[in-house]
Formats: sequence, C-alpha cells, structure tokens
Amino acid sequence: MNVERSTDGGLTAWFAPVEVELLRLATSQLVELLSGADDDGALDSDPAIQRMLPDAYSDDPEAAEEFRRFTASGLLDQKIENATLVRDTLANVQGVDDLLPDHTESTRTENIESHELVVIEGPAVLSWLRALTDLRLTLAERLKMSPDGEIHLDGEEAEFLNDLYDWLGMVQESFIYAIDV
Repeated sequence: MNVERSTDGGLTAWFAPVEVELLRLATSQLVELLSGADDDGALDSDPAIQRMLPDAYSDDPEAAEEFRRFTASGLLDQKIENATLVRDTLANVQGVDDLLPDHTESTRTENIESHELVVIEGPAVLSWLRALTDLRLTLAERLKMSPDGEIHLDGEEAEFLNDLYDWLGMVQESFIYAIDV
C-alpha cells in the first residue's frame, strides 16, 4: 500500500486487490452491525457497539443512560455514514492497469502494476479515519483485547483478526502520516 496527499487535501492510495476486497467486506459488515444496533437491542448488548459508544459518565449510570438516550442515535448515524462512504468509495476503484494507456506498458512498475487506485477527496479523509477507528474498535472487542493490548481470544480466527487489526492500524497510520506531512 502506498498513500500520497493530493492537492485538495485528500489522499490517493494504491491497494492490492485483496486489500480492497477486505476493506469492502469489513466496512459492509460494520454498516450492517451499526444499522442493526437500534433495532435489535445491540446498543445495550453488543460489546463492540458499547466500545464504540462508551458511557459518558462512568461513575453515574443514570446520567450515562440519559446522555446515551440523546446522543446514541446521532452518533450511530454518523458512524454508519462514515462506513458507507468508505464502502461506496471502494465500490468505484479502478485497477492501475485500467488507468494507464497501452503504450505505457514498458513504463509500468511492478510495485503498482497490480494495485487498485483509491481516490479519497479532502472532506472524506476524516470519514475514512473514523471508519478505520470503528473497525479497529470492533476487532479489538472481538479479539477480547484488554486495555494493555493483550488478546484473550483463542481459536482459529484470533490470528486472522489480529492480523487484520494490525493491518488496519497500518492503513490508518499511513493516512495520518500522509495528511500530516
């Protein structure tokens, strides 16, 4: 993956096709999780949702519930909007091969040849960063990750989820570095 800042304050990123598919799948699942949070009681029962929407008042459950009552719906809507924007952006990516004219065959580099170009316009960068954070929070909860970063999930999926968590962190760090430079 390679990320560069564009002139409008956005980002241009090259992802391997499998990375694009992984992001599409992850953001689609996040949209589904968040969309069902109000309907099926997941807001109160799903630890991943609770991790994304922590109590505002940890020492006052009544105040925390009152605050959640007034803010949770709007926060969920914004999180859904962020993840949907990422998913929709990924639905429109083009392979680098599609963008280069045929006569440039000899100038293609192996590094980007099989990658897909993702263009993130300036205002969408924050939505991407927020969606990546929500994905990582969800994975941290699924991994039963403690605040010190220790994973308590056992089983076959733990290694994959941990690798995905780390990779999403690398993507997020690359984005932050690109916009900060």
